[in-house]
Amino acid sequence: MRKAWNFIFLPLLCAALAGCNTMGARPNAAAAFDQVRDRFAEQEAFAFYGQTKLLTGDTANGNVVSFSGRKHGDGILMNVNLSQPERKRVNTLSLLSRQQRLYVKQGSDREWKSVGRDGSFRQELNNWDPVFAFRQMDELKKSVLPLTDRNTADDIEAVRVLLDSTRLKNWLAEQMKEQAGPHVQSAHQPRLKLAMMLSDGAWRAPRQGAAIQAAEPNVDEIIDQMELEAEYTVYYNKTTMLPTSLVMSIRSEYDANNQRVLEHAQVETFLQNYGQVPPLPEPTSAEKTAK
Repeated sequence: MRKAWNFIFLPLLCAALAGCNTMGARPNAAAAFDQVRDRFAEQEAFAFYGQTKLLTGDTANGNVVSFSGRKHGDGILMNVNLSQPERKRVNTLSLLSRQQRLYVKQGSDREWKSVGRDGSFRQELNNWDPVFAFRQMDELKKSVLPLTDRNTADDIEAVRVLLDSTRLKNWLAEQMKEQAGPHVQSAHQPRLKLAMMLSDGAWRAPRQGAAIQAAEPNVDEIIDQMELEAEYTVYYNKTTMLPTSLVMSIRSEYDANNQRVLEHAQVETFLQNYGQVPPLPEPTSAEKTAK
């Protein structure tokens, strides 16, 4: 009888344990993300670089932004190259955030200029700042999923962080409203990270027609008609639990210039040299930029 009972009980126990392991996969991914996020937040210094890629649409716009920089203490130094293929030019921008103040150099400027209350430069910095990316993930994440480790010989593992579409659209709407309207006076128009083709500025132009009297674009209407989804893949060293790279994948569909636009874009960010970067320049100094 005991043998018969063991014959029945042991398979049930194994099945229960297997079920527990399956159920535990997602919490483990979420716990890994939390640990990577917290370890990253503790870092006083690191370097980063990256680029955006448009995977659909005009291939001439394939790489619209590249960036590089470093964090030291509570400050960030970043260089941004903003391509304008239609004008066959690249605008260069250097941003320096120190003690909650933001400074900028544009083009051939040699001296840092205080941004003051102009939020457009802060928006540009946030778009490509990996510290802000982790903050965005933490605030907008819907779920965290494990990724299969296809190379068990290295120390790199990864998780997928799916962002909530509704909160994502609300965040984009806030970005757009900060750039729209006659009250906005800025020489710089930052990219819209979550719908990159919208960055050409056409959406800000007043709509034409006798029945339309709006002096500025109806951002809520644009957002209501938009389909938007995004996710991050976070690659990290399983020994140090520090991120090595982030890949943000963005898919959007929206109306622009009387046509439906479909986009698939990626923002790749690579992180390196933890604890091994030089201090940031003083805002009053002459030309000193991150390499």
